[in-house]
Amino acid sequence: MKRLFLSLSLMLTCCVLWSQSVLKVCYATSDDGFLNVRVEPSSKAEILTTLPMAFHGLGRGILIEEGQQWSEVRILNQTGWVYTKYMGTMGWYTQNGQPKLVAKKIVTPLWTDNYADDGPQYLYFGSVREGCIIADEYELLPNGYYVLKTGHDYIFVNKDDVIVEQ
Repeated sequence: MKRLFLSLSLMLTCCVLWSQSVLKVCYATSDDGFLNVRVEPSSKAEILTTLPMAFHGLGRGILIEEGQQWSEVRILNQTGWVYTKYMGTMGWYTQNGQPKLVAKKIVTPLWTDNYADDGPQYLYFGSVREGCIIADEYELLPNGYYVLKTGHDYIFVNKDDVIVEQ
Protein backbone atom coordinates (compact mmCIF):
# COMPACT_ATOMS: atom_id res chain seq x y z
CA MET A 1 0.00 0.00 0.00
CA LYS A 2 2.84 2.40 0.86
CA ARG A 3 4.52 1.63 -2.47
CA LEU A 4 1.31 2.33 -4.36
CA PHE A 5 0.85 5.63 -2.53
CA LEU A 6 4.51 6.58 -3.15
CA SER A 7 4.21 5.68 -6.85
CA LEU A 8 1.03 7.70 -7.27
CA SER A 9 2.58 10.69 -5.46
CA LEU A 10 5.65 10.53 -7.68
CA MET A 11 3.53 10.34 -10.85
CA LEU A 12 1.40 13.28 -9.73
CA THR A 13 4.50 15.36 -8.95
CA CYS A 14 5.99 14.56 -12.36
CA CYS A 15 2.74 15.49 -14.13
CA VAL A 16 2.62 18.81 -12.29
CA LEU A 17 6.24 19.57 -13.20
CA TRP A 18 5.79 18.56 -16.85
CA SER A 19 2.67 20.67 -17.20
CA GLN A 20 4.31 23.73 -15.63
CA SER A 21 4.54 26.50 -18.22
CA VAL A 22 7.40 28.95 -18.63
CA LEU A 23 7.04 32.66 -19.40
CA LYS A 24 8.08 33.42 -22.97
CA VAL A 25 7.56 36.82 -24.50
CA CYS A 26 6.95 36.70 -28.24
CA TYR A 27 7.37 39.09 -31.16
CA ALA A 28 7.16 39.22 -34.96
CA THR A 29 10.15 38.25 -37.09
CA SER A 30 8.46 38.91 -40.44
CA ASP A 31 10.03 41.27 -42.97
CA ASP A 32 7.36 43.94 -42.46
CA GLY A 33 7.73 43.83 -38.65
CA PHE A 34 4.17 42.69 -37.88
CA LEU A 35 2.44 39.37 -37.41
CA ASN A 36 -1.34 38.99 -37.56
CA VAL A 37 -3.00 37.61 -34.43
CA ARG A 38 -6.05 35.66 -35.59
CA VAL A 39 -9.22 34.38 -33.92
CA GLU A 40 -8.33 30.78 -34.81
CA PRO A 41 -5.34 28.99 -36.37
CA SER A 42 -6.10 29.69 -40.02
CA SER A 43 -4.82 32.27 -42.50
CA LYS A 44 -8.47 32.88 -43.43
CA ALA A 45 -9.58 33.62 -39.85
CA GLU A 46 -10.47 37.12 -38.67
CA ILE A 47 -7.53 39.29 -37.52
CA LEU A 48 -7.82 40.43 -33.87
CA THR A 49 -4.70 42.58 -33.69
CA THR A 50 -1.06 42.48 -34.72
CA LEU A 51 2.04 41.36 -32.88
CA PRO A 52 4.88 43.84 -33.54
CA MET A 53 8.57 43.09 -33.79
CA ALA A 54 10.73 43.32 -30.66
CA PHE A 55 11.24 47.01 -29.94
CA HIS A 56 14.40 47.72 -27.93
CA GLY A 57 14.73 44.02 -27.10
CA LEU A 58 11.30 43.19 -25.66
CA GLY A 59 8.38 41.55 -27.41
CA ARG A 60 4.77 42.58 -26.88
CA GLY A 61 2.99 39.25 -26.48
CA ILE A 62 3.03 36.31 -24.10
CA LEU A 63 3.29 32.84 -25.59
CA ILE A 64 0.58 30.51 -24.30
CA GLU A 65 1.35 27.42 -26.37
CA GLU A 66 3.81 26.96 -29.22
CA GLY A 67 2.83 24.72 -32.10
CA GLN A 68 4.58 23.63 -35.28
CA GLN A 69 2.41 25.75 -37.57
CA TRP A 70 0.33 27.95 -35.25
CA SER A 71 1.02 29.26 -31.76
CA GLU A 72 -1.43 30.65 -29.23
CA VAL A 73 -0.46 34.06 -27.83
CA ARG A 74 -1.88 36.75 -25.56
CA ILE A 75 -1.43 40.49 -26.08
CA LEU A 76 -2.83 42.42 -23.14
CA ASN A 77 -6.29 40.83 -22.75
CA GLN A 78 -6.66 39.40 -26.26
CA THR A 79 -5.82 35.78 -27.01
CA GLY A 80 -5.33 34.52 -30.53
CA TRP A 81 -3.17 32.58 -32.96
CA VAL A 82 -0.04 33.53 -34.92
CA TYR A 83 1.84 31.70 -37.64
CA THR A 84 4.82 30.17 -35.80
CA LYS A 85 7.28 30.59 -38.70
CA TYR A 86 7.21 34.39 -38.25
CA MET A 87 7.32 34.46 -34.43
CA GLY A 88 10.37 34.82 -32.18
CA THR A 89 10.48 34.27 -28.42
CA MET A 90 12.58 35.22 -25.44
CA GLY A 91 12.54 34.15 -21.83
CA TRP A 92 14.38 34.45 -18.56
CA TYR A 93 14.41 30.80 -17.49
CA THR A 94 17.77 29.14 -18.22
CA GLN A 95 17.40 26.02 -16.02
CA ASN A 96 20.85 26.75 -14.60
CA GLY A 97 19.94 25.65 -11.07
CA GLN A 98 19.35 29.14 -9.67
CA PRO A 99 16.24 29.73 -7.54
CA LYS A 100 13.31 30.43 -9.84
CA LEU A 101 10.39 32.83 -9.63
CA VAL A 102 7.06 31.00 -9.86
CA ALA A 103 3.69 32.77 -10.15
CA LYS A 104 1.59 32.19 -7.04
CA LYS A 105 -1.62 34.06 -7.91
CA ILE A 106 -4.33 32.57 -10.14
CA VAL A 107 -3.67 35.52 -12.44
CA THR A 108 -0.22 37.01 -11.83
CA PRO A 109 0.22 40.43 -13.48
CA LEU A 110 3.41 41.47 -15.24
CA TRP A 111 4.36 45.11 -15.65
CA THR A 112 6.62 47.15 -17.92
CA ASP A 113 8.27 50.50 -17.33
CA ASN A 114 6.41 53.72 -18.12
CA TYR A 115 9.16 55.79 -19.72
CA ALA A 116 6.96 58.90 -19.71
CA ASP A 117 7.37 61.30 -16.81
CA ASP A 118 3.64 61.33 -16.09
CA GLY A 119 1.35 58.59 -14.78
CA PRO A 120 2.24 55.45 -12.83
CA GLN A 121 5.75 54.04 -12.80
CA TYR A 122 4.61 50.68 -14.24
CA LEU A 123 2.16 49.85 -17.02
CA TYR A 124 0.31 46.55 -17.37
CA PHE A 125 2.13 44.20 -19.77
CA GLY A 126 0.14 40.97 -19.42
CA SER A 127 -0.31 38.09 -17.03
CA VAL A 128 0.64 34.47 -16.40
CA ARG A 129 -1.22 31.75 -14.54
CA GLU A 130 -0.43 30.35 -11.11
CA GLY A 131 2.47 27.87 -11.30
CA CYS A 132 4.09 29.46 -14.37
CA ILE A 133 7.88 29.65 -14.08
CA ILE A 134 8.71 33.29 -14.71
CA ALA A 135 12.51 33.37 -14.47
CA ASP A 136 15.72 32.23 -12.88
CA GLU A 137 17.51 35.36 -14.13
CA TYR A 138 16.18 38.33 -12.18
CA GLU A 139 17.05 40.98 -9.63
CA LEU A 140 15.08 42.16 -6.57
CA LEU A 141 14.67 45.93 -6.51
CA PRO A 142 14.37 48.00 -3.31
CA ASN A 143 10.73 48.87 -4.21
CA GLY A 144 9.62 45.22 -3.82
CA TYR A 145 9.54 44.22 -7.50
CA TYR A 146 11.64 41.64 -9.31
CA VAL A 147 12.98 42.85 -12.65
CA LEU A 148 13.64 40.76 -15.76
CA LYS A 149 16.03 42.66 -18.03
CA THR A 150 16.61 42.79 -21.77
CA GLY A 151 18.86 45.15 -23.67
CA HIS A 152 16.57 48.12 -23.09
CA ASP A 153 13.11 47.27 -21.78
CA TYR A 154 12.17 45.49 -18.57
CA ILE A 155 9.40 43.32 -17.17
CA PHE A 156 8.52 43.63 -13.48
CA VAL A 157 6.64 41.32 -11.12
CA ASN A 158 5.65 42.17 -7.55
CA LYS A 159 7.56 40.03 -5.03
CA ASP A 160 4.27 39.31 -3.24
CA ASP A 161 2.91 37.69 -6.44
CA VAL A 162 5.64 35.04 -6.75
CA ILE A 163 7.32 32.26 -4.84
CA VAL A 164 11.10 31.80 -5.02
CA GLU A 165 11.84 28.08 -5.20
CA GLN A 166 14.85 25.89 -5.91
